[in-house]
Amino acid sequence: MIDVRVTWENLEEVLAGLRALPDVLGGEVEQAIDTGLALLAGEMAIYPPAIAGSRYRRTGLLGQLWGAASHRVQRVSVGAELYVAGQIENWRPGIVYVQSGEDQAPVHQGRWRTAEMVVEGMRPMVERLLQAAGDRAVERAAR
Repeated sequence: MIDVRVTWENLEEVLAGLRALPDVLGGEVEQAIDTGLALLAGEMAIYPPAIAGSRYRRTGLLGQLWGAASHRVQRVSVGAELYVAGQIENWRPGIVYVQSGEDQAPVHQGRWRTAEMVVEGMRPMVERLLQAAGDRAVERAAR
């Protein structure tokens, strides 16, 4: 007969770390999403090249407003599940006709990236941010 015994000298510390994990993870994820939203705003502010020969003079206002866009991160409970949601807003009138996948005006199609395109292109980077947040949360909870 083989008798195996495992002894945890710091079991209370381990259990305390596990109990703290949801709050630690939530905070790390909130920070990662906040960083992702700031990077997203920077990407949304990038203008396509000017049309050759066009007399239209760009104001830069759309890009400036993305630089000042408000973004927020909040925890949302749905039943027993807890989600962290992020939102970014640019209230420039007419922006939907420039950067919305659904409402983009034909004159901007194929030139301006839509919000959906930018988000999809940034997905790998945001996933890396979230993975790093999870790793940091586990490390902090294990201390």
